[in-house]
Amino acid sequence: MAYFNNAFKKTMILRKYIDPDPGTPTAASGALLAGDVSIYDAKTWTPVDITGVPATQTACQFIIAAGAPYPNDKIGPFHGGYQESIKSKGINPKYVSKVWSTTASVAQPFVLNIGSTVDTIGDADCCPTFLCGEQYHLRVDIKGEAVLRMLNHQGYIEVTADGGCCPADSITPVASDPYLIMQQWAEGIWRSAIMTGNGPNFNGATTGNAAERFNPNPFIVPVIQVDTDGNGAIDTLVYPPGTTAAVLAAGLASSAAITTSTTWDLYTSGWAAGDDDCAGLMLQTAFLNTEFGDCTFQPSDYYGLEPIRIYASEVDLNGDPCEFTGVCIESTCLGRQAQGLGETVVRDFILSESYRQVPFATDLRIREITQGNAMIGTGPGQADRASFYDKLFILHTVPRFNNPSGTFDNDQYLIEIAAISPLTGVLNADLGALLDDVTALLVAANNDDCIIQVGEDVGALCTISVPVTA
Repeated sequence: MAYFNNAFKKTMILRKYIDPDPGTPTAASGALLAGDVSIYDAKTWTPVDITGVPATQTACQFIIAAGAPYPNDKIGPFHGGYQESIKSKGINPKYVSKVWSTTASVAQPFVLNIGSTVDTIGDADCCPTFLCGEQYHLRVDIKGEAVLRMLNHQGYIEVTADGGCCPADSITPVASDPYLIMQQWAEGIWRSAIMTGNGPNFNGATTGNAAERFNPNPFIVPVIQVDTDGNGAIDTLVYPPGTTAAVLAAGLASSAAITTSTTWDLYTSGWAAGDDDCAGLMLQTAFLNTEFGDCTFQPSDYYGLEPIRIYASEVDLNGDPCEFTGVCIESTCLGRQAQGLGETVVRDFILSESYRQVPFATDLRIREITQGNAMIGTGPGQADRASFYDKLFILHTVPRFNNPSGTFDNDQYLIEIAAISPLTGVLNADLGALLDDVTALLVAANNDDCIIQVGEDVGALCTISVPVTA
């Protein structure tokens, strides 16, 4: 017999952990409400008395059960049992091989700084002198799964900024306003259908014909940043036209040094010859997937995880970055995918329930009849696609002591228990209480060494110095 090296997986949705208490009748498995989770003795089906298990005593086999989310116990006169609690296999504490938890985190956008921004101000290489009579070419590349899905190739654009005409009486080129260079680059990026989906006909208006409004879900958002008085601190943020008042207010509140937050169709530079002003351009990813609602959801629907990445370089007239020494370009936040997405949990839950002969039909009417709609939503015991989930995993084996093939074999089972995350980096409190009780049972069975695994620390999200969303 071939060895099956994967684990059979069961997913439960936890709304509330019911602390096991043999003296509380409402803790019986049949009394669990939707989303309630508790631990029971596998022989007596009574709540396990966690506090009554001495550390020197071998704990008995236990079962984890969760209340089902289905409103009706029967479908028609014959098919019933839908409100029966969702139960794990019997778990022998001695045969638990691993226990671990994970905490959810939101996606980390990619942030790229070109020139002098809040993150690079003070670096002399980030505040070069732009000259009149010169043209400056910037190539921007965006890469990632979302870009490939839209374009069938990675996206890029080359935008050009002109330093303007030199004064008639000047013998050599003189300095130009650095803000105008950044604005031309920003406008070229913002009006690119490849970079933002806006196209040349979008004017950024928030009212009027739909063809004239900006795309609310661009791949990247450019924000111009200016040090208007040359004192080494960014004091002005200039967003694309049509940016909401809430985003402008968030930008103004992002730093005490910021005194102006506006859009480039309303902003006029006060630069004059001889000023030491510096300017820069921050590019930040802001893409959102298109999703269908719960009523038409299919498990095969696409949802993206890979973050979009941004690369930029100043190039010469031929597009060669190696022959040109230009403005500094630094990435201060690298994109990172979200952890604990509800989209993942709902698919795990649907698959797990299908093993229990509770289908999630693709036909919308059959789905309604078989209560498949009750698997998804914000109610107790349901999987919410829009939420983030912390998770507890228990991996255990059920040995086959009598195998016709003559080979000693083990079946592996993985219990996944998901609870809505507080998104603080600390495990959901109810999930933590469940973990503590499972740990106590393993300690009682002398099986806690090297079993309880500390969740992987993915590290704190980097600070976004200038927001592009409210």
